[in-house]
Amino acid sequence: MRIPFSWLSEFVELEGLAPEEVAQELSLKSVETTVEKFGLELDGVVFGKILETKPHPKNKKLCIVRVEVAEGMSITVVTGDLTLSEGKVVVVALPNSKVGDRCITKREFEGIPSEGMLLSAQELGLEEHSEGVLSFDEYIRPGTDAGELLGFGEKILELDITPNRGDVLSVRGLARDLSALLGLTKKATETKTFQEFGDLKISIEDRDCKRYRGVVIKGVSVKPSPISIRKRLWQSGLRCINNIVDVTNYVLLQEGQPLHAFDLDKLEGGIVVRSARKGETITTLDGEKRELEECVLVIADSSRPVAVAGVMGGLDTGVVESTKNVLLEAAYFEPSRIRRSSKKLGIQTDSSYRFERNVDIERVDKAQDIAVDYILKTAGGEVSAVKDLYVERYEPKKVFLSMGKFMRYAGESYKNEEASSILSALEIPHEIKRCGIEVLIPSHRSFDLDRDVDIIEELMRVKGYDYYASDTLKLPLTGKLWRDEYLEIKKYLIDKGLSEVINISYEEEDLYNLLGLDKPAVDILNPLVPTQRFMRSSLIPSLLRVAKFNDSHYNYDLAIFELGKVFFREGEEDRLGILVKGSVNDYPGESWDPLRLLGVVQGIFESKGLPFELEPSGFEFLHPHVQSELVFDGKRVGFVGKLHPELTQKLELRGEPVLCELKLEPFTRSVLPQYSPLSKFPPVIRDLAFVMDKNLSVSKLLNEIKSQLRDLVEDVMVFDLYADAKVGEGKKSVGVRITFRSLKGSLSSEEVSELIDQLVRRLREELQVEIR
Repeated sequence: MRIPFSWLSEFVELEGLAPEEVAQELSLKSVETTVEKFGLELDGVVFGKILETKPHPKNKKLCIVRVEVAEGMSITVVTGDLTLSEGKVVVVALPNSKVGDRCITKREFEGIPSEGMLLSAQELGLEEHSEGVLSFDEYIRPGTDAGELLGFGEKILELDITPNRGDVLSVRGLARDLSALLGLTKKATETKTFQEFGDLKISIEDRDCKRYRGVVIKGVSVKPSPISIRKRLWQSGLRCINNIVDVTNYVLLQEGQPLHAFDLDKLEGGIVVRSARKGETITTLDGEKRELEECVLVIADSSRPVAVAGVMGGLDTGVVESTKNVLLEAAYFEPSRIRRSSKKLGIQTDSSYRFERNVDIERVDKAQDIAVDYILKTAGGEVSAVKDLYVERYEPKKVFLSMGKFMRYAGESYKNEEASSILSALEIPHEIKRCGIEVLIPSHRSFDLDRDVDIIEELMRVKGYDYYASDTLKLPLTGKLWRDEYLEIKKYLIDKGLSEVINISYEEEDLYNLLGLDKPAVDILNPLVPTQRFMRSSLIPSLLRVAKFNDSHYNYDLAIFELGKVFFREGEEDRLGILVKGSVNDYPGESWDPLRLLGVVQGIFESKGLPFELEPSGFEFLHPHVQSELVFDGKRVGFVGKLHPELTQKLELRGEPVLCELKLEPFTRSVLPQYSPLSKFPPVIRDLAFVMDKNLSVSKLLNEIKSQLRDLVEDVMVFDLYADAKVGEGKKSVGVRITFRSLKGSLSSEEVSELIDQLVRRLREELQVEIR
């Protein structure tokens, strides 16, 4: 928000204070504030009065204007604005003048000399876009310095206001805060009041509108605003429209109360504040036709919505040059409802910005009365009706701050006179009691003051936090030490040569479609990036994006992992994702392949003492013959496989990426490490060949062998895999080497043979496996 320093001085005594001092005090105690200078550098730019206009003899798009630029002195200027008329006051750049970085000299336009230039609001840097020459209807003495009268060179306070401080979103509100921070005297202002009278139909059907006040002004004359109003709007960064609309914006800045003016003759019947109905639309003042949903609060007449409440008015009922009768609206809307409407329609205006941060419901009438008075002075007319519906009156909340609690927070007690002075300056009603302060939360602070600690904050920030001595925190600590439950897995993977990456959880759906993964089910209502509107349901797309990024930077050898969350409608889940490709850093000349990665994953399971099995899988994005699912305790917990070659080509990835994604829930179980002594006796090694169903997992066979032999088997490994018609249709032969070893003594051949006989019988019963 931008506030001219001179405007602020109309509400609080700032004599002797520099804008930079005020900005520093605000930044330390209230809102972050900077100071900047308003306007371009002007030299030789003055106000002039048009004495005569005539068409250009050779170019119909130009006209010749004679302008009085000083008493008894006039110049001839050629301009493209054909709407100018005699008596208008304009801004003139004289020959050899300077407008910002631009120098103005005499020029000829098709044979006609132009001794200067008539400037537009855009050329003066007052507005981003403007049409025609900047003109005024009021009297300004020709030759008056334009920069001085337009306020160029004045200091502007630029405030970055936090969402909870809606009370300082106005000149009056900021002046109130400054009076407390710097102990300044507030200046009294007189306000003309208008009491209820006349016939005006207003009804409120939605409780999110707690107050609505309408004033009818008839016989107005819509024209440009006087320079005093336009200057303040330009300095505050707003565009000037006409005197009626400019007054609503002027009061918005001065009082913090949004207002809206309707062309009364374009309204049908009375005003109704209600929720939008299904299928309704409205063309807003920006020219956009918008579909309304039932969550949007609207202002309607008897036939249609005429404004989105608290956000933007409708184009059809806006004030234009032909408007003669005006209905001026002032209201209080529930902040959350206005924010919902603003987000749903994708509109943010100065009005919605303030309504979302709470306006002062008790000053709705006072702010509107100020606007009515301005309109009568600048546009003429007379008030013919005033109607105020205050359906839910503000009841101030009572809060008690004890002296003891303030001492625990501040380290010292407050002085009654000092505390009372601060609260009075902030216009917070209070009563000093024997052991504390009883406060009534005023309407202008109802959004951010709620508890006694909020009152402590007000007293301390106004006095200055640097006043209070710092002290070591002495509160008892009862929390427990935080521990990363996946730290061991991270350390293990880093020891294996992998690097951790961290990706954001927002995803696009393009990679999900390409990989054939289910589209993420959790949508983001207001995504930071429109395309990234889903919460990810897999870590694989994120890892592939990292791989593409590294490839584009010539880093083709990659071994990365991510420990992160994925999201579903039922909740969220921790997962481990791994992507490896290219050379292994610790083993030059060797490359990452599925078996090497499977060994890494096996190590994770073994570090937790958890057995797992490999089952065939059919993921579309993996190589059909180089992929497996990981099964633990009968449940599928992940997969390992090579990225499908077609996808590798489409993604333009170098090498052969190998992927793994693993659910981490099994690894959260606490497993105490078990000591296993080394046997001092020699091993007995036997090689066996088993014939088994082609679809039976080899890992399931190995796990079954280990579970049957228990402590007598030291190792089981596969040394051969063979499938042929000789073995049998739908069968395969698996060669297994079993290492037997006992802790109690040497095993004899007879003992081992008996163990093998028992094992073969068990495998035949459990897995239908025969020895070859």
